Amino acid sequence: MKFSKNFYLVIGVLFTIDFFYSLFDTRHSHELFFWDVDLWVYRGYRLLIALVFIKLYFDKKKNEKNQLI
Repeated sequence: MKFSKNFYLVIGVLFTIDFFYSLFDTRHSHELFFWDVDLWVYRGYRLLIALVFIKLYFDKKKNEKNQLI
Protein backbone atom coordinates (compact mmCIF):
# COMPACT_ATOMS: atom_id res chain seq x y z
CA MET A 1 0.00 0.00 0.00
CA LYS A 2 1.44 3.34 -1.02
CA PHE A 3 0.82 6.38 1.16
CA SER A 4 1.48 10.00 0.41
CA LYS A 5 4.52 11.45 2.15
CA ASN A 6 2.20 13.94 3.84
CA PHE A 7 0.36 11.05 5.50
CA TYR A 8 3.54 10.13 7.38
CA LEU A 9 4.01 13.73 8.49
CA VAL A 10 0.43 14.01 9.76
CA ILE A 11 0.65 10.75 11.71
CA GLY A 12 4.03 11.78 13.14
CA VAL A 13 2.69 15.15 14.27
CA LEU A 14 -0.41 13.55 15.82
CA PHE A 15 1.71 11.09 17.81
CA THR A 16 3.99 13.96 18.89
CA ILE A 17 0.98 15.95 20.11
CA ASP A 18 -0.27 12.87 21.96
CA PHE A 19 3.14 12.49 23.60
CA PHE A 20 3.12 16.10 24.84
CA TYR A 21 -0.48 15.72 25.97
CA SER A 22 0.53 12.67 28.03
CA LEU A 23 3.08 14.81 29.93
CA PHE A 24 0.14 16.51 31.65
CA ASP A 25 -1.56 13.21 32.52
CA THR A 26 -1.68 12.62 36.28
CA ARG A 27 -2.18 8.86 36.13
CA HIS A 28 0.67 6.49 36.97
CA SER A 29 -0.24 3.86 34.40
CA HIS A 30 -1.91 3.72 31.03
CA GLU A 31 -3.63 0.96 29.08
CA LEU A 32 -1.57 -0.15 26.08
CA PHE A 33 -2.73 -3.14 24.02
CA PHE A 34 -5.10 -4.23 26.81
CA TRP A 35 -2.38 -4.17 29.51
CA ASP A 36 -1.68 -1.56 32.12
CA VAL A 37 1.83 -0.22 31.63
CA ASP A 38 3.85 2.45 33.37
CA LEU A 39 3.12 5.91 32.03
CA TRP A 40 6.75 6.39 30.93
CA VAL A 41 6.59 3.19 28.87
CA TYR A 42 3.47 4.56 27.20
CA ARG A 43 5.18 7.90 26.56
CA GLY A 44 8.23 6.17 25.13
CA TYR A 45 6.02 4.11 22.83
CA ARG A 46 4.23 7.23 21.55
CA LEU A 47 7.47 9.13 21.06
CA LEU A 48 9.07 6.20 19.23
CA ILE A 49 6.11 5.91 16.84
CA ALA A 50 6.21 9.68 16.21
CA LEU A 51 9.93 9.61 15.43
CA VAL A 52 9.54 6.65 13.07
CA PHE A 53 6.79 8.34 11.07
CA ILE A 54 8.66 11.66 10.90
CA LYS A 55 11.79 9.82 9.72
CA LEU A 56 9.73 8.04 7.06
CA TYR A 57 8.44 11.41 5.89
CA PHE A 58 11.94 12.85 5.50
CA ASP A 59 13.17 9.66 3.77
CA LYS A 60 10.34 9.86 1.23
CA LYS A 61 10.96 13.57 0.73
CA LYS A 62 14.66 12.91 0.14
CA ASN A 63 13.93 10.07 -2.31
CA GLU A 64 11.45 12.23 -4.19
CA LYS A 65 14.03 15.03 -4.45
CA ASN A 66 16.71 12.61 -5.69
CA GLN A 67 14.39 11.28 -8.40
CA LEU A 68 13.92 14.78 -9.78
CA ILE A 69 17.65 15.29 -10.25
